[in-house]
Amino acid sequence: MLWRAVIVWFALFVSAFLNGALREILIKNIIGVQEPLAHQLSCLTGAILWTSVVWLAWRFLGIATVRDAAMVGAEWFVATLLTETFLINRLMSKLSWNQIFQTYNVMQGEYWGLVLVYIGLLPIILFLLRRAS
Repeated sequence: MLWRAVIVWFALFVSAFLNGALREILIKNIIGVQEPLAHQLSCLTGAILWTSVVWLAWRFLGIATVRDAAMVGAEWFVATLLTETFLINRLMSKLSWNQIFQTYNVMQGEYWGLVLVYIGLLPIILFLLRRAS
């Protein structure tokens, strides 16, 4: 199941870039929404997109128990946190640690930290929803 979770995480990673393009092209340039609202809306569209990807990949994931769902969610949380923090923000964007920590400041309208938590909880949420239906 681990390798399947990694494959789906890469699909989530690719969809994150699609979501960023959606924010820059549609939300900011075409609709004309400015920061920070554009980024906040992007958190919402990202959550919807990632939920859709996981929903479509659910059978492939092979999650059979809530424990499996929690393990996959923990893997996705850690992988996303490390990729976003170190690879994208620190190495590629050359943000300072203070700037990186600000991207998690909910009190200042930054919702990325909430989205990160959602990515970790997403397999559990979908497991419980699918089991209830």
